Amino acid sequence: MLGQYYHVISRGIERREIFSQDEDYADFLERLEAWLKRCGGKCLAWCLMPNHFHFLLLRGERPLSELMHHVMTGYAVKYNLRRNRCGHLFQNRYKAILCCSEDYFLEAAPYIHLNPLRAGLVKDLRDLENYPWCGHRALVTGEPDGILCASGLLEHYGGGEAALARYIAAMEVKAAELEREKAAGRRHIPQFTGETKDLVEDILRKAEKVEERPLRPRAELLAEASRLTGVACGDILRPSHIRAAAKARAIYCYLCREQAGANGQELMDELEIKQSGISKLIAKGRELLAGNN
Repeated sequence: MLGQYYHVISRGIERREIFSQDEDYADFLERLEAWLKRCGGKCLAWCLMPNHFHFLLLRGERPLSELMHHVMTGYAVKYNLRRNRCGHLFQNRYKAILCCSEDYFLEAAPYIHLNPLRAGLVKDLRDLENYPWCGHRALVTGEPDGILCASGLLEHYGGGEAALARYIAAMEVKAAELEREKAAGRRHIPQFTGETKDLVEDILRKAEKVEERPLRPRAELLAEASRLTGVACGDILRPSHIRAAAKARAIYCYLCREQAGANGQELMDELEIKQSGISKLIAKGRELLAGNN
């Protein structure tokens, strides 16, 4: 019986880069590793690309939405701080499609790991072993990356000593299909059978659509607080006794609690303020915004 596996996709707003330096990739993966442990989830395939990412995740005890919200929001805030920018980083809320069959799983895993080859970032499967931001490397080299559950993935290839060879053989078949399509000047479309036909393509089409956010990203709320007060995003997050910055921090805290679902501990960690200080800021932010209405 296939567990609750999800093919998770998100991309940068207007297809812009979300990873441009090794520090970016490492920051995102560190957050993902931490929240996988907290939520009890497992990752059976993954790949980070300059302007998007793919994961094949087994949901843990806590909701997938909780994991992805914390990883993406925390990353976006730090990414913006490193570049002194504000506003959206991701195009929309991540897309998560349930893997409804084993056939789907066995198509999606190679599809995810072949992304660097598909984009021309590596020249062949051997070169893919050197791409550091993809689960294929850890699986083939045997060097854990902190993200991939290698044993979990190999169970879907029969388990045992021959499982890795079966996975590599499947990757070789998919890579050959990809190269033939590229040589013919056509976009590679994964081949499905039965009820799973065209599902990966359907995922990619759906991932392009803008969806309403149940929770607003904290990076977006940081930008809003900056717009309302005229205080730079970086100055809002830095400890300061300047009145304008304190006002902006109060508005940011209130917006995060009300519209991003952030709790006091998260805001304490982000702003390096004690619990009593966060409570006062939230109350002050509510008062300030009420006065503007």
